[in-house]
Amino acid sequence: MNNELNAYLAAGQVSLSNALFSGFAASDLTQHELIVYLFLTQWASQHDEAPALDTFAQSMKLAKNETYNVIASLIKKGAVQLVSRQDEAGRAVDQYDVTPLLAKLLTAPTVQPANIQALNAGQQIFNEIEVEFGRPLSPIEQQTIGDWLNVDHYEPAVISLALREAVLNQAYSLRYMDRILINWERRHLTTAAQVQADLKRQKNGL
Repeated sequence: MNNELNAYLAAGQVSLSNALFSGFAASDLTQHELIVYLFLTQWASQHDEAPALDTFAQSMKLAKNETYNVIASLIKKGAVQLVSRQDEAGRAVDQYDVTPLLAKLLTAPTVQPANIQALNAGQQIFNEIEVEFGRPLSPIEQQTIGDWLNVDHYEPAVISLALREAVLNQAYSLRYMDRILINWERRHLTTAAQVQADLKRQKNGL
């Protein structure tokens, strides 16, 4: 009995908020996403950097590509965030921050129709870019698009226009799109109507 108790204590424990369980039904997470989120939470409590995808997938009995897609979806939904920092040796180290989901669950307001429309427009941007690029977006790319929407506050319609310009120039790169968005912002073109008017003037040589 003592050996079993010692083994239990040596294994360590992970503290989980009840909000994860009480708020799950009302969230947009799938069961697979919740499982991966819980494993990421356990990993982050014991490690200072992101897990190797192969071994992490094996620990959940999931395929590597399925694990990759689920993590990308968690980032897209704002449940986790990929953050970079420097370790004691000065190396750049990536880690998954699992606190965004808790913040959303604990402060979730009543969703108004206008907010639902904005969320749908943001989700559509992710889908449009994946379709045009012809591949799933990486977690870092998911984070970049999320920052455009939530940090830079670019309108989804403006991002869509930047995507169109990138495709027309056969530049399937978020870095290229970012340069377009920054250029428009510097020129105070912040709405889709302003951007379209400017593009029309350029096309007509005005």
